[in-house]
Amino acid sequence: MQKKKRLEISKKIKISSMARTILILFAIAIFSFGLGMLIKALTAKKEILPESKEIYTYTNKCKIKSDVNLIDNEYIKEDEITEEQTYLSDIISDIDLGFDYNYLGSKEEDITYNYKIEAILSSKYNTNNKSYDILNKVETLNQSEDKQINDKGFAIKEDFKINYTKYHQMIKRFKQEMGISIDSSLEIKLIVNTKTKVESREIKNEYVSNYKITLGDKISLIEYKDQDEKSDSIKYNVASNYTREIKTKDAAIGAIIMLIGLYLIILIVKKTETLKIIGNEFKLELNRIMKSCESKIVEIEDLNHIDISTATKVKDISQLLKLSDEALVPIYCYVKEEPEQEAYFIVVKYEKCYIFILK
Repeated sequence: MQKKKRLEISKKIKISSMARTILILFAIAIFSFGLGMLIKALTAKKEILPESKEIYTYTNKCKIKSDVNLIDNEYIKEDEITEEQTYLSDIISDIDLGFDYNYLGSKEEDITYNYKIEAILSSKYNTNNKSYDILNKVETLNQSEDKQINDKGFAIKEDFKINYTKYHQMIKRFKQEMGISIDSSLEIKLIVNTKTKVESREIKNEYVSNYKITLGDKISLIEYKDQDEKSDSIKYNVASNYTREIKTKDAAIGAIIMLIGLYLIILIVKKTETLKIIGNEFKLELNRIMKSCESKIVEIEDLNHIDISTATKVKDISQLLKLSDEALVPIYCYVKEEPEQEAYFIVVKYEKCYIFILK
């Protein structure tokens, strides 16, 4: 006895081929990202930062002594000058200037040093918010030869007289002859250069102490540090090292992402299928017919017991439905999937066979 059953329709989600491919590639990308993150976390190397070892420190100290001497005049006497008072340029005679310099290292080493004292006469012309150098004369007042010692440090003491009147009058004449307004100054610089050998490393140091006084104006302004101190240190860095470090948190996150990607790949492959327009229309029509004739349909597994070669073909399922009602017989249904989708609907009335074929 033939058993009546409902046609099974695929439960997979039908999507276009491109959409399905994109989803699979997206899932593979998630899987690959998680796998990469996991491998990176498991093979990570931690850099051991180099240690800094201080091998040498040194200090430059310099004291400057400045005594301004005045021309004899009935207005201002030298003993009336205070540190805060501004000098009248035309009554300055000369300046007694002294540099007291000391170099001190953290330990005894081979030290090579030299020094020089320079007087720099400079003038600038200012116009339209721009400044132009128009005069720059350098005069070496004293220069030493290279000296070598093995000690922690050394000292330099230099006292000399600056002929302020000479430089001041030179600038005044220059301004008058050129008919130009300029800003001029005289700088006295002590420049000390040292080279120190520490653990086969040559350490170079240059110290510059500056003394500056304006020229050519009614008043003279002096700029200098009476006491200056500058220190530095030399550090030796040990080379960087690397050690393996498993980053547990990153590894766990990577594993989770990888599993999510794998799950998505399996889910997309199992739960989706490519939408075929022709096949889909066939199944939609088949489903419509099965629902409209549900009470009369009996599905069969093959056509071995029915000779369809002599069957009368009808154009519409409604004709079979009418024949089924008249003869009170079922409509047999056989669905063939391959090589092409076809559905055979058959009514046998008084040993005569009627057939409708859905393609």
